[in-house]
Amino acid sequence: MSERKNESPILRYDPKTFGYSVIADAPEVSQNHKSGKVYFSEEIMEREIEEIFMKEWLLVGRAEEVEKAGDYFTHDIGDEPVVVTREKNGNVQAFANVCRHRGVKVAWGEGSTKYFSCPYHGWVYDTSGNLVDAQYLDKSKNFDKKNCSLPRIRTELWEGFIFINFNEEADPLMHSLEAWDFPKTYEPYQMGRLRLANKFSMDIPSNWKFLNENLTDIYHIAVLHAATFGPAQPLEGYRYKTFDGGYHGRFTGGTLVPEGKSLFGPIPWLPEELHSGGFSSHLPPNVAWFPRFDYVSIGTNWPTGPDTSVSITYQLFPEEHFSQPDFKEKAQQYVDFYKAFMDEDTDMIKALQKGMKSRFYEPGPVSPFEAGVMGTIKHAVDDLGHE
Repeated sequence: MSERKNESPILRYDPKTFGYSVIADAPEVSQNHKSGKVYFSEEIMEREIEEIFMKEWLLVGRAEEVEKAGDYFTHDIGDEPVVVTREKNGNVQAFANVCRHRGVKVAWGEGSTKYFSCPYHGWVYDTSGNLVDAQYLDKSKNFDKKNCSLPRIRTELWEGFIFINFNEEADPLMHSLEAWDFPKTYEPYQMGRLRLANKFSMDIPSNWKFLNENLTDIYHIAVLHAATFGPAQPLEGYRYKTFDGGYHGRFTGGTLVPEGKSLFGPIPWLPEELHSGGFSSHLPPNVAWFPRFDYVSIGTNWPTGPDTSVSITYQLFPEEHFSQPDFKEKAQQYVDFYKAFMDEDTDMIKALQKGMKSRFYEPGPVSPFEAGVMGTIKHAVDDLGHE
């Protein structure tokens, strides 16, 4: 997390009541951001990859995805391919998914293996990234396998979530999480005890920042989502606080299924005062958190081009639910509902993307319910070093 000056809170927050009493001015963002170009410029996206995604902690998956030694999954961040695996000693570790010979990927998709193998020249690596075989080079006097291991990428876990960081000089993961009050806010959910039930991705025809902004925008819920989750998530029930880069919002109401009625009931260990509604939060640079009283949904938003992105969603439930005979059918309803309201969002985000190229575009007044949006924007602008 980069150093920033402390800003006055947008909302004066009372931690005892999770309420706000005074609305201050939203933080100012740079004049550069007032041009729609930041949402479709190839140059700016390249800077975002280098100054944001190559320097901040990134959530790339769940520990359950690499539950046993040799389990792995792959992920691309800009032009950087990554493979995450569980080593023989039980450690979860990310590596650059790039053969040390000619740069070809050594792993695709997900699965389980004892070795990663380059399909081009047959170089073989174990699950700790060590080169174990390089055909026809073993007898070379100048060749040393120890110098050809897959590059390790910093990897840390929190509550079952796997984070990576390309920056060796970055502060530990908990430095950022604690600065943004994530451990304290979400301690009651004990997310490490939850298990991954569903993981799915959606291609979105817009800049990745619009996904972030849309998922922190409370203002649009009652309008755009009136036919899906809007009625179960009333704006007047929202109480939220902002921090430099995002927000935590607490509301009372339903969950993310039709009519807001849970198919499982509250998470067994959740305190009674949280047996309604839930939270929404933004974790910089690209994670949307949607804990509800019966499950937890997390979305990560990744740039695939200046005006294209992919959203990856993880849905977590208590492990004891998985033994229910109809669990898969029930859990699928949470997937279907999530995709339904994301379809509503996608239509609007696509329209936003187009609007950015208009010569008449200029940001308008900001609602108090868009405080999280402004904090998210400011964080990205500060990371890019705009004046």
